[in-house]
Amino acid sequence: MVFSLSKEQFSRDQLKWIAMVTMVLDHVGCIFVPVKTMPVCYYLLRGIGRVSFPLICFLLVQGFFYTHSRRKYLFRLWCFALVSEIPYDLAFFGRVWNPWNQNVFVTLAIGLMMLLELFRTKEYVGKGWRIPISCGIVGVAMVAAVLCRSDYSFWGVLMILAFYVGQYDWRLLIYSILLLCVGQGWLEAFGAVALFFVRYYAADRDAGRTRLPRSFFYWFYPVHLLILYGIFVLL
Repeated sequence: MVFSLSKEQFSRDQLKWIAMVTMVLDHVGCIFVPVKTMPVCYYLLRGIGRVSFPLICFLLVQGFFYTHSRRKYLFRLWCFALVSEIPYDLAFFGRVWNPWNQNVFVTLAIGLMMLLELFRTKEYVGKGWRIPISCGIVGVAMVAAVLCRSDYSFWGVLMILAFYVGQYDWRLLIYSILLLCVGQGWLEAFGAVALFFVRYYAADRDAGRTRLPRSFFYWFYPVHLLILYGIFVLL
């Protein structure tokens, strides 16, 4: 794939660590730092945190291509969407259940369902119908994210799509991600920094190494939200 380049620097696990660290900084800024009295600190942490989601989308697409079972992959995402909802609502809304906002795993699961259908369309649908059907699939996924009120909404779905369609075309990927990041506002534009890490990703760097347990990355999201919420309550 286009991401396995000569200047290999970052492994899959390293990208996961970068995504997790920047995510924590983002959530610390969101939960603990008041924007009115500490705007510089707030926007600094939130700006750094913008790097996390594009990396997660990239890793999702990589997982789509390399997983042994895409159905099990999708099942895991939906399971953790359920597991993460209460921690997400507590951390960001201070209540056990908030029906008006859903966590990022919902967006990722919708995005993966979209990729599954796009791949199936490419394999089994004739060229004449491929483009209109694919556009319909993307449209349905975007509407689903909006209706579910999932984190990053339809922008998140488009981010996943950008990493999927830009897998063999680096310029297309750059333009797509830049457009998506800048299109969401000046703060989200910092997410384009993630392209640096993606540019020097090497899929084979994990070979022969002790890797993070697969479940660690999944559990990190709800657990760290519960910890941050607990600290917030104690303070």
